[in-house]
Amino acid sequence: MANKFDEIGSLFLKRRKELGLTQEQLGEKVGVSKSEISKIENGRGITFATINKISEALGVTAQVDLKPKTEVSANVIHYIVMCMGLFARQFNLTNKEACNYLSRFKGLEFSISNYEAEHQLSLQDCVDDMAAICLKNGGALL
Repeated sequence: MANKFDEIGSLFLKRRKELGLTQEQLGEKVGVSKSEISKIENGRGITFATINKISEALGVTAQVDLKPKTEVSANVIHYIVMCMGLFARQFNLTNKEACNYLSRFKGLEFSISNYEAEHQLSLQDCVDDMAAICLKNGGALL
């Protein structure tokens, strides 16, 4: 869920701008500082209570979607680690940087959810697909 909080923050930012409010004005409505609104819009410091307060102040409703956990097999993990390593080498990143980038811009999520098709392709095809998904989601390594 941690990676979804930055999406919530972005949605709050978009709505605040639609209403023509500054961070300071929204903070006054919610009872927090301008810097706290900035953190929230960047996906940090968000709690369910905060989501409710800001949603009310912005005139929107928030909805939680619970999904059953899915088990990831050792084969999927091995494949993703190999692809991530190749991705790191191709873009001159450390493994940690590659992992963070692919997580942030949904390349890992894509590869895991499409493993059945992706693992039948070459590792380079998987890296290319992850890079394309990341680019589509705001990544800028290419």
